[in-house]
Amino acid sequence: MTTHPLHALLLALILCFGGSACAGRMNGSEKMMWSTYPLATLKGAATGFVITRRDPSAPGGKVPVVFTSVHVLKTMGKGPLIIGFRMPDAKGVAQVSLLAFSPPPQAGNEPFYVRHPRYDLAAFALHFPPEIAGRADISSCLNEKSLSHDGTSLHSGMEVSFLGYPEVLPGTDGAFPVLRSGRIASYPVGKPQAHGRFLIDSDVYPGDSGAPVFIAGTSGRPKLVGMIIQRVSPGTRNFSHLAIAVDADVIRETLALVAADENKSATAIQKLPAKPTR
Repeated sequence: MTTHPLHALLLALILCFGGSACAGRMNGSEKMMWSTYPLATLKGAATGFVITRRDPSAPGGKVPVVFTSVHVLKTMGKGPLIIGFRMPDAKGVAQVSLLAFSPPPQAGNEPFYVRHPRYDLAAFALHFPPEIAGRADISSCLNEKSLSHDGTSLHSGMEVSFLGYPEVLPGTDGAFPVLRSGRIASYPVGKPQAHGRFLIDSDVYPGDSGAPVFIAGTSGRPKLVGMIIQRVSPGTRNFSHLAIAVDADVIRETLALVAADENKSATAIQKLPAKPTR
């Protein structure tokens, strides 16, 4: 995977809206809703969420990183991946922008995203061209500090919430995800024997892959504790009462892979020979 500006990103609509979605008085669930977005390929729909990563070299010192399942991105083929972003206007009302992402061919057929080496989790950074970078501030209330640490332990029977775009409800006002909750149905959780995964007892549908799993944190701040990667169902078109999620450590490891890949690409660009002058 190599990092490149989104010169292959066809901007159906990018506007300059006023303010940050996270600046208003919202509870943790509402902040998570502003950080979660619908994804679609020609073969189906899914869910993604954005974590802003600190990057001093990027406009504003941050880069939005999109997380979803690997199996979702594999259905792209040659593209496009449609991302339904939203940003607040001056009155805080969500305005939706559609991004059609068709990445250029990569050397050695490498994907444009990084994937976790063991789990169905992928992530990629969005680097906008300089001419629109100042206006394309993708709204998210999540950053590296939003990821749960060992101090926020998960336990069997604990209630967690998740946000997705279930196929049974194809659209909502403002392209906001649907909030549901369930209890952790597996044991142990967060221990080496759990292998970075846990079960959630809740109704899950096609379209929920990539849904962020969270709990309420301090001062109304949500804590991201996992991501749904699979429904446990006898048929691909059936809903399920069980879902498999990866935990926050797996998300953190994937975010570190994005950072390492970006640093590798930046180093490679710096080593390119200078163009000869005439």
